Amino acid sequence: MSEFRLGALALILATLSLGACSQAEDEQPKAAAKAETGQPLAADKLDNPKPLAGDVSLPLPCGGEIVFRPVYVLAQGSLDDREVSLGYPFSEGEAGYKQSFISGYRRDFINGQFSLADLAPQWQQQVSPNLPKVDAKSPLKPMMYFIGKYEVTARQYAQVMAQAQALASGEQPPACAPVTDMAGRLPKVKLSRFEAERFAAVYSAWLMQHHRALLPVSGRGSKAEDGGIGFVRLPTEVEWEFAARGGSLVSRQELEGRLFPRKVEGSDSEGPLADWAVFNQVAGGTGQAARLLPIGTKLPNPLGLFDVIGNAAEMVQESFQLVHAGRRQGAYGGFVVKGGNYLEGEGTLFTGMRREYPLFGADGTEQRNETTGFRLAIGALSAPRSRYQELFEQWQKEGRLASLTDAIDDAQDPTKRLDGIIASATDPRLQAELGLVNEELKRNVSLIAQQREEAAGNLIQSAALVAETINNYNIRLTNLRNTQAKAQAAGDQTSARMYGAAIANGRSALDGAVAIYIDNLASGTRYTDAVIQAQFQRVKQELNLKPVLGKSLESRATLFVRHVGEYRQQRRADPATILKELLASAAPRP
Repeated sequence: MSEFRLGALALILATLSLGACSQAEDEQPKAAAKAETGQPLAADKLDNPKPLAGDVSLPLPCGGEIVFRPVYVLAQGSLDDREVSLGYPFSEGEAGYKQSFISGYRRDFINGQFSLADLAPQWQQQVSPNLPKVDAKSPLKPMMYFIGKYEVTARQYAQVMAQAQALASGEQPPACAPVTDMAGRLPKVKLSRFEAERFAAVYSAWLMQHHRALLPVSGRGSKAEDGGIGFVRLPTEVEWEFAARGGSLVSRQELEGRLFPRKVEGSDSEGPLADWAVFNQVAGGTGQAARLLPIGTKLPNPLGLFDVIGNAAEMVQESFQLVHAGRRQGAYGGFVVKGGNYLEGEGTLFTGMRREYPLFGADGTEQRNETTGFRLAIGALSAPRSRYQELFEQWQKEGRLASLTDAIDDAQDPTKRLDGIIASATDPRLQAELGLVNEELKRNVSLIAQQREEAAGNLIQSAALVAETINNYNIRLTNLRNTQAKAQAAGDQTSARMYGAAIANGRSALDGAVAIYIDNLASGTRYTDAVIQAQFQRVKQELNLKPVLGKSLESRATLFVRHVGEYRQQRRADPATILKELLASAAPRP
């Protein structure tokens, strides 16, 4: 057995004796018993020790697999995206504040490259139950990318790289050796950025040669030469961080938190990070030495990813850029490493954490270290020929004034008239000048459209809260009337008059809330129906994440969108009818 495997096995046995985690305690003695007899271990226990609903996987040589989790973004298509926050907004004096130029708060954008129709039938069956339901009227659909559920292990790395020579030469690949110890579940570390990329290249080539039908295809059903077939690669930094934060499965507030939510059943407080992450706890007084642990020994984040914080730090695809004025700065450095490692203390770990490492050591060799590994993502060409028409049609709609209001139709759009003027201009200099003006106009219209979309979403949520308030006012009025009736029946006129004054005030508040709701309807008609429908779908997704009020507010939001459509046609609303429908739609209280 190699020195690496002997050392790793000794490390695992030491972990067991210290009781590093309950999951490892249950599994590893059985594995050790099998190792003593030389019996091979089941690949699924090594490659997917904690199966979850929605897991999808790609085969490995020698019968293994790499498991992925889907990450979706609600979007209108391939050209659409969602703005997200990365990093962390450090306060002065807070740990990390003096390195805000490394991991400071900044904005970025995220989307997926695959729709449900782009997946193989087997993957569709596994993924679709966990995607939001999309009706025909909605302009949005889930666009997905896929990211590794676990960090790539030493065993997986060795299995794939053993195929490199055979793939290049056409020779027979080497025979598969049985795996008889748990060292194969340790993340692969001490490799360079170039070696991680080489692994992705060899694995992609092997998959395309042996399991092409399982790979997602951007534009499934198109010709092979269209270039839409998926491949494995390192995740981008925004893909990694969006997924590590919990993606679309957490609320907007939770998505921007320092760490992903760590919910404990039966408790309102979050669980200790040690239940989710492998890190150095010596400073906390536990006496437990820091060490690399096998994949899947801790709890997953809300998206089902393990070890995004701690254990092996993880490389991402981009070269490092500093943070400047809320964005990435224009110079490029080494490579980016995310999530922290097992030697980090708890106080330094957060989801937006990043480090810069050099590509080469001082002696010119490729940079490697004991704490850095990687996980994979599945991507595809951003603009395969199979998507050209879809992308062009989406691009044509960008920056059009008609997208801002129903008062302007496509035929009358001034930006289209300007396109025609530019096309018919005979002076090249004038044509160039007008072209620049047109591009700047479209860019500003797009920015306004984005702001209006956010405002429309906020309006829908606000109106839902107003509707909930109206129902609460009505409940209070009903209780006051019942109490007043009891006072009158008892001959207590003083109390009856007091309750009467409270009822008058309550009715005034109720009427005022209904007036605000109707004002919101009028405001809703200032947005196009397409914008209202798209934002309604995003609001529903957000409300579904709220366990207490979410269902009730979703019902309110649904009615509000219907009322906006009616107001758009009639230009008026009857307060009594609105109130009656709002009260009738109230969800029963538990």
